[in-house]
Amino acid sequence: MMISNLILILAAAAVITATVGCSKGNSGEATDNIGQNQTANQDTGQQNKDGQIGNNGMEPANDGAAKSPLAEQPADDTAGSESLFVDIPVHDGISEIKMTIDGKEVTARFESLAPFEPFGLYVPSVLERYDMEDGVEFEYDTRNLITIGPFSQFAVKEADLKKTYEALVPFAEYIGSQPEGGDNPAILTDFFAFEHEGTRYGIRFRYGKDDAATAVPRFLETIRTLKLVTETK
Repeated sequence: MMISNLILILAAAAVITATVGCSKGNSGEATDNIGQNQTANQDTGQQNKDGQIGNNGMEPANDGAAKSPLAEQPADDTAGSESLFVDIPVHDGISEIKMTIDGKEVTARFESLAPFEPFGLYVPSVLERYDMEDGVEFEYDTRNLITIGPFSQFAVKEADLKKTYEALVPFAEYIGSQPEGGDNPAILTDFFAFEHEGTRYGIRFRYGKDDAATAVPRFLETIRTLKLVTETK
């Protein structure tokens, strides 16, 4: 009888020991899991803090996030920052040069505006000279032409002109454009102005609306060659 009781006591002790051991093991595992969760939470919080991965699932700002459209706009101070001609040089006597017009190399002959104006310029072969009683114009297809002279001859007020031609806005000499013919004009005009010996001179581009893509680049390349002349005719 005593032996049976002893066996029962030992069995009970073994059960208690096993139960305590299991409890300790579970407690340790729980502690480990808490530590891992804290680490994961810290990592996630740091990522959110650094802006690498937000709650909305967007890509990080430094790795290709969408930019504001305003960032793609040109700065205001680019307007008028480029001069078509600075300190207009005196013509050196060279009668012909090569010029790239419409993507092709062409010959440009020097044409003097004297005695009307103290200037001359190299005119590419795609333009023709047209002599008038009070000046000279250069044209193609009749309605597309360049006129150079005192600004007052154009009979327009500078205050009424608006810089509406975006491709010309960067040029310092560009002062604005004006349509001819109402709300849906067939003819457009662009105006440039510069000073020489106390006189305000102007350059006018006049061209058909449908010819703008060809006329304006041709005319720009031409007026870039402006020179002073001392000859008189």
